[in-house]
Amino acid sequence: MKSFRTLLLGTVFATSLIGLASQAQALSLQQAIASAVKTNPEIGQAVANREATEFELKQALGLYLPQVNLEASVGVEVLNNPSRRGAGIQDDPLYPSEVGASISYDIFDGGFRQAEANRQAARIDGASYRVLERSEAIGLEIARLYFEILLQSHIVDIARQNVSFHETTLSNVGDAISSGQLTEADRQQAQERLAAANSRMFEAQEALEVARIGFYKEVGSPFDSPTAPRRVGKSLPRTLEQAIDIARKNNPRIGMAAADIDAASAVVEQSQAGMLPKLSLEGRGVFGTDTSGTAGYTTDLQGRLVLKWNIFDGGIKSNEAQENIRRETEAMLAQQAAFREVEEAVRVSWSRINRQTQLATQYAAQMAASDSLVKAYREQFTIGQRSLLDVLDAQNSRFNAQVLNETAVYAARFAEYRLMASTGQLMAFLSVAPPAQADAYARTMLESPAADSYKDHKAVPVQFDRPLDLTKFVN
Repeated sequence: MKSFRTLLLGTVFATSLIGLASQAQALSLQQAIASAVKTNPEIGQAVANREATEFELKQALGLYLPQVNLEASVGVEVLNNPSRRGAGIQDDPLYPSEVGASISYDIFDGGFRQAEANRQAARIDGASYRVLERSEAIGLEIARLYFEILLQSHIVDIARQNVSFHETTLSNVGDAISSGQLTEADRQQAQERLAAANSRMFEAQEALEVARIGFYKEVGSPFDSPTAPRRVGKSLPRTLEQAIDIARKNNPRIGMAAADIDAASAVVEQSQAGMLPKLSLEGRGVFGTDTSGTAGYTTDLQGRLVLKWNIFDGGIKSNEAQENIRRETEAMLAQQAAFREVEEAVRVSWSRINRQTQLATQYAAQMAASDSLVKAYREQFTIGQRSLLDVLDAQNSRFNAQVLNETAVYAARFAEYRLMASTGQLMAFLSVAPPAQADAYARTMLESPAADSYKDHKAVPVQFDRPLDLTKFVN
């Protein structure tokens, strides 16, 4: 019988399964992620949102400046009133024209402007962390697909070797039937195993093609001529506790949650500002002719200091403040949920690194034993000491061990990348710069207070002991 190939083929990456492969070019994992940072639509959306929020901050800063309005008008007027009738000019038309300007400036608004600026600064930083979070998440997904393609390429090659083994076995069975050593039932058994081997190969090819398509979706470039991704190695945290501590400080989801708290706290400040008086300077000048029903030139100049204070509004503002204090609490609890989810991701990744590494070691030992077993069974089969079924079952066991070993090896390596992403260090590890919009600068620039610096955000206990009776309000 022909000897079965026991070594993997030297090159396992030349598989070309989709039409895009003809357009492909060499692309390392680092290059793929760097390309996605510039072209991936999800990251682009986050960037656009961050830039839009910056314009909202500029709108908030505009509240610190005076508001100037200019108005001009010209027209015709016929005015019939006692004074004009007494003068006998009630039928004479007037041609009023005027130009006016007004200016107003808020001297004191209870801190509303500052709170609005702080809110928008927090929203900018939250949007910045969102850009970083999307970059890390897309980078991790690309890494997953990259490893998946490498894995499925190996599995396709293993499956082809498995098919080759069964083709050789079927040929040998045919020779043995011709010499009267085996029966037609043995041929059917060998044919069934060959069909199963082909099915597994087609499944592996499909999985490879799906991974390539997913890669193209995320990166916008086909996958071809891969290079081995960097090993994380010494860049990994030394202990699980260290990994969790790094994640609580660096994971962009935690930064997003903290920014949301600061934004919610600023909204509380705005609500409380609405209960304070507002002091403004107002100036107005109007120049015109035939205005106010009087013929001739008119000049009207005004300047005043205006105090406005809504001393009763039916409890709207106070209830709004209590509502927003609850929204602030909601944001704080969302941060606690983010802490737990990030810690879970770290723990799962840490566990997978250890467990998949152990599994890979076990499967490697099983592979070595399976290789020896298949060789021994084939030798014994040729002298009639083993049945065909023994040989086929041994080969099936070897094939499964090879696939499981490759899967465990790549799962362990990807778990290392997942841990780096969970700790917010994946982009830095790969030396890929996130978009410039990932810089959370706004609160530092405005010297915005942190949420825990507010001492007067006291929640009044809810007094509702039963559902509200709204009929007296709406009927």
